[in-house]
Amino acid sequence: MKKYAILAAAVFCASTVKAAELTNISAGDVSAYKITAPAPVLQKVGTDLKCGHVSGEITTKLYLLAQTSKNILFTSAKTEAEFKEFVAMWTPILGKFGIKVTGTEYKNEFGTLTYESPEGYVVRDFLAEKMDYNALDPVAINKLKHELLEPLEQAGMTPIAALDIKNEVFRPTFMLYYLTKPVENQDHELQLRQLKNGEDIDFDLLSNSVTLVKKDAAFSMVYIGKLLGFKSKLATDEAAAAVGLTNYKKFLAENKKEFIASRTLKLDEPFTSGNLTFKYLLNMYFFQ
Repeated sequence: MKKYAILAAAVFCASTVKAAELTNISAGDVSAYKITAPAPVLQKVGTDLKCGHVSGEITTKLYLLAQTSKNILFTSAKTEAEFKEFVAMWTPILGKFGIKVTGTEYKNEFGTLTYESPEGYVVRDFLAEKMDYNALDPVAINKLKHELLEPLEQAGMTPIAALDIKNEVFRPTFMLYYLTKPVENQDHELQLRQLKNGEDIDFDLLSNSVTLVKKDAAFSMVYIGKLLGFKSKLATDEAAAAVGLTNYKKFLAENKKEFIASRTLKLDEPFTSGNLTFKYLLNMYFFQ
């Protein structure tokens, strides 16, 4: 039977792995919450990165993976005992970063944990599973993890936890948890996000609107910023593409979405559908 263990303090600074001190967690906490830590060592590697997040591994107990929204963590747990285990795991992780649990509730196999940060931060999560990486290579996974953690730290969005996921429901992957400032419309928060819509991305059109973290593939990017939207339309000629752009900008304005940029591309091979022959593709980017 697979066993669960949450291993604290393995962190990724620059291209190396360092053990970080678990401040605000007592020896009693470590025992009670099933967190084990190596000798606490915090090493500076020539940058201003704090690199103090908690690291661990989830195998069978997927209910321990927190989902985030507003100022809550939530999970689906079959029993109240499972939810109590969830609370017991996340309470010291939040406490390490000065975040206080203000309440918990469990009902109908759904549990919520509310919290308060003295500086007004909220916790958000990012699942790496849809990114393009070699899931059979732990070194590649750790490298990718570092490539996401460091930009978060540099952006002032402190990582609080990085949990490896090894369960048959997922291919080998990880979930990151970090802090950001809340916005009423969460689509407008600065978050770590992925744009992956099946079409090749015009990266240059987005460079001034979001912080590019990784060009994952020609059709995928991870970035820090507000939630991006993408729409493509076929056009018979450039004039039709221009009309399509005008109409879509109007639609965006009516729905209070912010247009970013567009590009009209000539198709390598035109194709016909019904009475129309399409020769151009219009790509449009906007904030949701």
